Amino acid sequence: MPIVTVPGANHSTVSLSYDLDANALLARYIAGVIKTGLAGGTIEAFDSKSGFPPPLPPGKTGEFVQSETGATLMPKGYDFVVDAAKTALIFGNGDANEAVLVGNGNLQFFAVGGSGSVIGGGGKDMITVVPTDSGNWLIALGNGDDSIRALGGGSDTISTGSGHGILQLGSGSDFITTTGSDTVLAGTGSETINAIGAHDVVYGNASSLFFVAGGAATIFGGTGSDTVIGTTGKALFEGGSAGNNVLQAGSGPATLFGGGNGDQLYAGGDKAQQLHAAGGNETLFGGFASGNDTFYGGSGSDQITGGSGNNTFVAGTGTATITASPGSMNLFDLMKTMGGGSETVTGLTDPSQVHIDLSGYGKNEIKYALAHQTTTDGSVTVTLSDNTTVTFQNIASLSGSNFTDTNSSLGSGGDHHHHSNGGFGDTDGFGGDKWGNNDHKWSDPSRHGH
Repeated sequence: MPIVTVPGANHSTVSLSYDLDANALLARYIAGVIKTGLAGGTIEAFDSKSGFPPPLPPGKTGEFVQSETGATLMPKGYDFVVDAAKTALIFGNGDANEAVLVGNGNLQFFAVGGSGSVIGGGGKDMITVVPTDSGNWLIALGNGDDSIRALGGGSDTISTGSGHGILQLGSGSDFITTTGSDTVLAGTGSETINAIGAHDVVYGNASSLFFVAGGAATIFGGTGSDTVIGTTGKALFEGGSAGNNVLQAGSGPATLFGGGNGDQLYAGGDKAQQLHAAGGNETLFGGFASGNDTFYGGSGSDQITGGSGNNTFVAGTGTATITASPGSMNLFDLMKTMGGGSETVTGLTDPSQVHIDLSGYGKNEIKYALAHQTTTDGSVTVTLSDNTTVTFQNIASLSGSNFTDTNSSLGSGGDHHHHSNGGFGDTDGFGGDKWGNNDHKWSDPSRHGH
């Protein structure tokens, strides 16, 4: 564990331990500035052992060493704080460029204005930047379970260690690096989050969020507009209601929800993933994915592209243009509760590539669908009893072998992949492999007439 030696009052030295090399490097730089100032006579040092810090002579900058447990309200001019106590409560002085060094003790620091840096060494720290502070702060903490409330309007740079931190943000533009399992509560500003840690949970609120996941992540978009990039872990991403969200799943199991109009949702990798359109005009794209993915249409006008895995396309109440892969098993799921929508399917060339499941309709719905199919210019349109329509381009007609009826399957002891957990496809909310499970309708060829 790196040790940083800082010169203190009366020719003393203070040793601070750091559990992150990067923070130790920052602390050594500040210690060097203090050493140079003391040697040149521009900095005067004072220790809490002697009481509260006295007023400084004109033109001098102060260094205050908190060597004993207690609370201190920093006077103007004391811009260097060295916290060597086990527990300390320190209020900043509102100056520009304050510098606070803390080792492995537990610090509560309140920035009441100004700007500066807080470099932590692994204790359980709580750092607060008040909402009226528009200055820029660098907050670099260690591996403890820390709390950071950067509520001001400045552009703050924040990094956390491997602990379980809580970050609350304000109206500024912040850059955040997390390496633990942190919870981030965004405010009304914007933030870029580089998440290297195990599992972050982010509430976007009214902010504009750019998030890159390093592992598992859960994102709730709020009322803003968000860009979220997944990598290897499980992902649950929900875009903001302002729309124009870009949600990219990584290579792990993922569930993505659009939030507003104009969202773009992308599947990736070979794990089962789910993409849910919001109420606007959405793009759901799985063209580069090879997992068994599920695409849920919404109430707007959607563009949906499947990947090379076994895909399920769940119809919404709006319109959708679906590009399916002829080399995959494509299931088109039409539910009575989502009736009235219209789908156009491209990419298929043979009736054997079409598999339609009717969910929640009456026992005669397949007969109704077959009786109400029409063919125009070599493309068949199927109309259901609730006016749902599906057009398969370049396919002339369908037969009973193209349909299954979930009601019939349930009546014979079967199961359906939507009712077990509200449409998530598995028990943990991170997508489900509907094609490999024994209870899926396609695991039994007799259920679809082949």
